[in-house]
Amino acid sequence: MPADLDSVADELYALPRDEFTAARNAAAKRARQQDDKQLAEQIRALRRPSTAASLVNLLSREHPDEVRALVELGDGLRAAQDQLEGEALRRLSQQRHEVVHGLVQQARALARSAGHPASESVARELEDTFTAAVNSSAAAEAIAGGRLTSALDPADTGGLPETTSASPAARVGGDTSSRRDERLRRDLEHARSAAADADAARDKAGRELADAEHAADEAAGTLRELQSRIEAAGQAEHDTRRRARSAQRDIDVADRAAREAQRRVRDLERRLDQL
Repeated sequence: MPADLDSVADELYALPRDEFTAARNAAAKRARQQDDKQLAEQIRALRRPSTAASLVNLLSREHPDEVRALVELGDGLRAAQDQLEGEALRRLSQQRHEVVHGLVQQARALARSAGHPASESVARELEDTFTAAVNSSAAAEAIAGGRLTSALDPADTGGLPETTSASPAARVGGDTSSRRDERLRRDLEHARSAAADADAARDKAGRELADAEHAADEAAGTLRELQSRIEAAGQAEHDTRRRARSAQRDIDVADRAAREAQRRVRDLERRLDQL
């Protein structure tokens, strides 16, 4: 049965990245040998995925449920944005951070198990790509399709990687007015998401400020108590030293009296001796 572009692309983008080019060239050669020059050219035009895109493709195949959860989360966020549900937006925004972080860690684990640990720059591209999937349903579907060739930009998901099943006209994306409307819709989604994040950050900062003020009040109370104790200890030291000086004077007086008594004793003893 002759191969078609979709089936070939699925096979190629499921391969490890370092095997892609050789397998693509071999598939194009087979198409030429079957006298399907058009398919051969289409296969030759398939781009080798970047490291981040390859990891996303692998993740979409080995963990489709997690990727589907990302798609559903994006749908929920957009629905909450359309309905201006502030509390739902804050909850879903927090969930978005957790899901994106979890997917990045899963992708990095896949890279480590394959013997090619992902660098920090690749990890950032993974985070951007998964965030783009939350922001845009088109980006989410592209990830779920498992044929990404490069990382996605969460701020501009209009420039999605080409899909091998779409015609060149379909990839361009309609007339200028439709593209403008789509971009405006995405900008609105991003603005609403940013507003929800800002609200959540403001609430968190407010709670931290209240906690800090409470801690400052407690510290001030403790400081006042310590100062009071220090003052009391200083007064006690002053009184003790005053009593010590008075006692020392009494000792001096008693000492002089004792010496005087001893002198008189000696005088009396001498007089007795003389008698």
